[in-house]
Amino acid sequence: MTTESVQEQSRIPAGPIALAIAVVVLLIDDYTPQEMPPQFLYVLCVLVAVRAHRERTIWRIAVLCTFLTLLGSYLSPPSFDMSIILFNRSTAIVLIWLTAVLVWRYRRTQDTLRHLNKELEARVARRTQELSRAFDEREQLNRDLHDDVLQSLYAVGLELEAGRPSSLNDPGGVIGHIDRTLHQLKHVMQQIRNYIAGFHPSSHETLDMALAALVKDMTIAQGPHLHLTMDPGVSDSLSPEQTESILLIVREALSNCVRHSRAQQGFVTAQGQNGAVLIEIQDDGVGFDPDGAKKDGHGLANMAARARAIGAEFTIVSWPGHGVHIALDLPLQQRGVRL
Repeated sequence: MTTESVQEQSRIPAGPIALAIAVVVLLIDDYTPQEMPPQFLYVLCVLVAVRAHRERTIWRIAVLCTFLTLLGSYLSPPSFDMSIILFNRSTAIVLIWLTAVLVWRYRRTQDTLRHLNKELEARVARRTQELSRAFDEREQLNRDLHDDVLQSLYAVGLELEAGRPSSLNDPGGVIGHIDRTLHQLKHVMQQIRNYIAGFHPSSHETLDMALAALVKDMTIAQGPHLHLTMDPGVSDSLSPEQTESILLIVREALSNCVRHSRAQQGFVTAQGQNGAVLIEIQDDGVGFDPDGAKKDGHGLANMAARARAIGAEFTIVSWPGHGVHIALDLPLQQRGVRL
């Protein structure tokens, strides 16, 4: 019920109207032959009371109509069988009170609906404010990414271009490293631009192609030698969303391996077993304490969150001096896939 209907209800003089109807019914009852039951019309008084401002008016009108029903039998003495009079009057009283209960329940239901409507409006208002704040924060983040991060990356690219040696003076294949770095830098800048524009296309590459390209891009001269082993057909059972999440998890794991592990070898495997896809990333580096790492950054938490989002189980096993083993177990039974 809207605020306007509540205000309209409060302006209707339901009490006086019900009393007027009761007086009219009493007069009809007095001048009508006793075999006619006009006292049933007292139900109208109770029905009108539903529009009263106060709930207690319903019960007061019910009591009044009961009294007038009894009074009518004395104002017009019976001229025939008394049992018919008692039956009619008793039935009228029962109807009056049944109507009163129903009207009371209707009022209570309307009050509950009004309360729920107010709560819903308040929740919608809060949610609207939260979405508005989130939109403002996103816009601020977009401005920061464009004005700060992108410009910094662009400056880094210019520095690399300026420091690129000529093809005649290329000791150790420096040009190749710089070109790969510039390629990756441009890719990162394009991803940031896509994020700012709100465009997040899912990867159209299969998992085997994307993992091969990722392992190749993450392999550097001074870093660990990375190996990829993948069962054929594994990528056929994955959705684009699952493929994208798996790639982001593997990218984060390989980035940590290249930057921090001081490993000689790194391994990425993808295989199907027991109706699931199992992705493993491991190295022979110095290892770390996972509990302590969770307090220092968001990398592990982000990987675990992405795994949960696609319904996969994420585990990491490591301790100082014994390398790292990360496993991503993605069940596929729910999709009817058998590997």
